[in-house]
Order: sequence, then C-alpha cells, then structure tokens
Amino acid sequence: MVQRKKLPLYLQIESILKSKILTGELREGDRLPPENELSKQFGVSPLTLRQALSFLVGEGLLDRRPGIGTMVKKTPDEKITLSLSGKIDELLSLGLETETKVLRSEVIQGSDKPVRYLKLNLTDPICFVEKVRHWKTIPMMVVEEYAPQSLIGPFFRNKKSTPSLYSILTEKKGVVLKEAIQTIESSTADQRIASLVQIEMGSPLFYMERTFFEDSGLPVLFQITFTRAEHFKFSVHLGREKKEKEMKWVVY
Repeated sequence: MVQRKKLPLYLQIESILKSKILTGELREGDRLPPENELSKQFGVSPLTLRQALSFLVGEGLLDRRPGIGTMVKKTPDEKITLSLSGKIDELLSLGLETETKVLRSEVIQGSDKPVRYLKLNLTDPICFVEKVRHWKTIPMMVVEEYAPQSLIGPFFRNKKSTPSLYSILTEKKGVVLKEAIQTIESSTADQRIASLVQIEMGSPLFYMERTFFEDSGLPVLFQITFTRAEHFKFSVHLGREKKEKEMKWVVY
C-alpha cells in the first residue's frame, strides 16, 4: 500500500479491497481474514481497518456477520429509498413493503420519552409494541411503538397477532393523523440491537424518532426505530418558497 499523505489510510484500504472485489480477485462468498490479521497485513491499526470495512459494508460489497466474520457480497445491495417529502403516507409506506415479527406487546408505565412526547403522566398506562421488520428476508429495522391505552383500549399480549398501534388507531379507532414530527440521527448498534438485526455491535445505524398528531394537535403515537444504515438512503426535495418578499428553503 502506497503511503499517500493526502489520502487517509482507511480510504486507501477501502480502494484496494473494492478493486479486488470488482475485478473478481475476491469473489462472492469469500471470507476475509480476521480483522487483527488483516490490519497487520496493511500495517494499520484495527480501528483504521474497521473504518475501511465499514465503508465497504455501507456500499453493500461486504457483509459482517457476528460469529462468522466478514464476507464478500460482490454485487451492491439494492437500497430502500425513503423520500422525505413531508407526506405521512410516504413516511409510513415502508411498513407495507416489509414483513414484521413482533417481539413484545404489553402495557407499561413511566417510560421517559413516550411520557414526554405523548404528554402523559408517569402513571398513565401506555401500550407498547416492539418488532423487527424484514426486507427480502434481511432483518432491517427494530421498531418500538407507544400509544396511550386510553386511545387503544383493551390490549392483550399476543406476539403472533398483535397489529401495529398505527393500524389500531387509524383503522379500528378511526383516528385521523394530521401531521408528524420526525428526527433522524446517526448511531451505533448496542449488543441487543445488533443481535436483532444480525450485525456487529458498533455497526452504524439510523436512529429515528417520530411523533404523530391527530387533527386537534394531540400527540397519539410515538415511534422509535433503529435501522441498518447500509441498506437505506434518504432522498430530500428542497425547494424555495417566496413569502412577503423573503426567500427561504423548505423541505417537501
């Protein structure tokens, strides 16, 4: 490896490995040597090597499996594109394209974020559902849903048949969702989330929080999602809006 001062070492390693994959020197299904061994081969620290591998995982060229190692995938994965258009229907459309496995469904109390975002008291019962969404058999996302039990009604623990709280509110209870607030930030997988979506602990994630409001402005549903970063991309449409001789950027 040439020590080029202007190009960070992890990018040089990424370029070398990517070239070997695309030219066929490393074939689909090939397993890379352990990270410690590979870092010695390149003469870099394990942290530097891990950065390079993370970039290749993000491109869909490598797959890191706990207990197995890092495998070559050859063809970059198709990515799910989530358009941030400002429409709730598009925000929720991903759920129609994925298969869901419910992990937990129960009534809880006093959970910090749901209490704050749903404007509840610590003693108010909250319906909670946790599930894993699969896309093309790949576990992609862990979803947590919270809604006031006063809106949901009787709620029994049943992992196999528990519907989403969103569908209970909109289809069974007739709640009309007017708007939602969503925040997205980068994060890394802890041990539990990593095991659920089958990635290594510390792998990159998108962490998202969503609060849904009904017509009156009352918050009725709060969601938290942990999403594997390498299979997702976000598309944002930026436009310009003219108002009282003032130009400003808006997100549709």
